[in-house]
Amino acid sequence: MKKEIIQTLAHNFEDHSQTTDSGIEFWFARDLQQLLGYSEWRNFHNIIKRAQNIIMHKHILGKIVKCNKKVKLGSNAKRSIIDYQIDNEAFLIIQELSSSFKLNNFFSIRNESVVLQLVKKYCHHNKLFFKYQFNLDKYYYDCIINNKILLEFDEPHHRVSQRQKIIDNDKNRIARENDFLIFRVNLQMDIIDIILFIEKNA
Repeated sequence: MKKEIIQTLAHNFEDHSQTTDSGIEFWFARDLQQLLGYSEWRNFHNIIKRAQNIIMHKHILGKIVKCNKKVKLGSNAKRSIIDYQIDNEAFLIIQELSSSFKLNNFFSIRNESVVLQLVKKYCHHNKLFFKYQFNLDKYYYDCIINNKILLEFDEPHHRVSQRQKIIDNDKNRIARENDFLIFRVNLQMDIIDIILFIEKNA
């Protein structure tokens, strides 16, 4: 049953894809809104704006072009509404953001365990090595990903405790000296920001 649902969704996305004169595949945002399960445009529009921001500031491939679309009203009248043309790379970002948005709403009360479990599931799904509590020198780091990234979860006291700041700085130094990337996570972060960092660096 799950396989049939996935195949149906894949066909739905394919059925709604468009092609430019130069052969580039794209989707209209209004079509994706329905396919990704958003009943209100304003909610999906926020996802699009977030994707635009990621593409612009994080130098990730993807193109989102604003356009206008004519829709029919009663009595054969038409009006123009905002739409977007979204290429394949931007579409993938929007899919990730959409999942993240729903996860963040579902886990309205989040903690370190929940966030790290989501990261672990992502790593296993993408066949990336993941291990809790990685020992390096005199410290333990919250987890290691793909033998390259060390994830550290900063709880609220990390910002106010001088002793903790010293420890965190020392852990950062040791990680860098041993050629690891260290990424510090807190509860205010969006899951997608963590995933994007892993995708870019793993």
